[in-house]
Amino acid sequence: MPKNSRSALPDEFRDYYLRKSLPALRIGLTLTIILFALLIVSNYFIFNKPAENLFFRRFSLILPIFLLSILVTYFRRLLPYLQPIFIILNLLVCPVIFLVGYKADLNTPGYDFFFAWVMLLVFGLFTFYRLHLRDLLIIGGCQILSFILTITWNGTLTRNPLKMINSLFFIVAGYSLVAILAIIIEKLNWKNFIHRKALSAHYQNLLIESKTRLKAEEALQNNETQLHNILDAIPDWIYVVDEQYRIVMLNSALKSEHERQGYYEDCIGKKITTVYPLISKKALQEFDQIFRYGQMILEKQDFELVDRKIHGEVRKVPIFKDQKVVQIITIMRDRSREQEIEDLKSRNIQQKEMMIREIHHRVKNNLAIVIGLLTLQQKLSNNDELKRIIRDIELRIRSMALIHEQLYRSESFEQIPIEQYLASLASNLGQVFGVPRIHLITDLTPALMSIDVALPIGIITNELVTNAFKYAFPSDYGEGIIRLELSKKTEDELSLTISDNGTGLPANFNIDNTPSMGLFIVRLLVEQLEGKMEIVSQEGTLFRITFKNQATFNQ
Repeated sequence: MPKNSRSALPDEFRDYYLRKSLPALRIGLTLTIILFALLIVSNYFIFNKPAENLFFRRFSLILPIFLLSILVTYFRRLLPYLQPIFIILNLLVCPVIFLVGYKADLNTPGYDFFFAWVMLLVFGLFTFYRLHLRDLLIIGGCQILSFILTITWNGTLTRNPLKMINSLFFIVAGYSLVAILAIIIEKLNWKNFIHRKALSAHYQNLLIESKTRLKAEEALQNNETQLHNILDAIPDWIYVVDEQYRIVMLNSALKSEHERQGYYEDCIGKKITTVYPLISKKALQEFDQIFRYGQMILEKQDFELVDRKIHGEVRKVPIFKDQKVVQIITIMRDRSREQEIEDLKSRNIQQKEMMIREIHHRVKNNLAIVIGLLTLQQKLSNNDELKRIIRDIELRIRSMALIHEQLYRSESFEQIPIEQYLASLASNLGQVFGVPRIHLITDLTPALMSIDVALPIGIITNELVTNAFKYAFPSDYGEGIIRLELSKKTEDELSLTISDNGTGLPANFNIDNTPSMGLFIVRLLVEQLEGKMEIVSQEGTLFRITFKNQATFNQ
């Protein structure tokens, strides 16, 4: 029996043991409720003892628990959870025991029935509820403990210790007796369960084996009449050898090839070494291995024929009878055309990759030229505002150029490692602004990202980090820290955080109405990514953008 099925047996037995006891549980608890109701009615109307009847009515606190125990067994959806439900319901008996007895004393009418009632509850626990023995022992112990606590609370322990000890003795003795009976019953049911499982498994195995043999015999009878016709219709070269390495069957395609190549045409009954004198020792060893172990062998093999060379695929498949390999069917397929197509595809893919890589390289170089022209224009201009605008444009173009550089260097042209891209972008921004008192710290979680997501993220990072360098730390400000963080929130959701410990945003700041072109671009790109942006301006400024990583969906 497999290990996993062996480990599942105790759980299966508990389910079987519990469900088997449900009819008895329903009947037993129903009779208990009826008898208890008759006791209260008879005591009130026949014996006319209202004082004792009041004490008996306290016992009726247990009735809702019995009713719930019965009701839950009729709901199919609750059947898998009966074990924990019954444990909880029986643990609720403990406070009921305490509530019944904690205000009573030796002079309370009906008090003499209290310990008997507790003992009957313990008996009922072990009799009606087929829980795990360990759980039964714990719950029964808790009920006895509740009895001890309540008789200690109501003074029975101090007023009449002998009565308490006698009552406790009977309860513990009853608890021990029913526990032993529960152990015996569970063991007997376990043996019965194992025997039933074994018989069922053997019966199922016999049925399967009988059906398998019947189907195999019918299939053999049908296949023997159709096998040659089917094999002759296959264009592959097929032959079958027996345990003496004699050829017992060839299909039409192989017979035609024998005729073309000058081999034996009447091969049936001849040994394979006679028909194919140049057959390799490796091939013969493979035949021997298949006859011994019954494992199929698939390999590629080149054939040197009289008029051509072919790339072939050879499949040797064992044929079983009575669980023993009696024949081997060999299928040889000409894969020359497919090999040529595969080689052509491989060359095309390599050429395509080289072309794409070259395109990204040229785009990066062209963007570098644009950056150079902007830098030259910035140096020639005397307008400070124009210089600022040119530098902002240059930084945005640099973030785009970095994408193409990452794609050019990456093994994949569809996704880039975003952490490397953002690290390079942060390094460039740090070099451009070059303020020694401002430190740029990065904490980037590795992730693959498509260019459609990476480019907006790069521009957003460029704008927010640039703004932090330019505006977060005035000239009279001390040392500052800018943090660039990328983290995973879920498997397909990322969080980009750019924060600083600078002066913070103005009190009336509103990104929807800001005149800043950079923040306007950030807002548009966040909407394009269908992301969410959180802005916090306390002890500095924090921008947190949460967005879906589309690269995850494409994998």
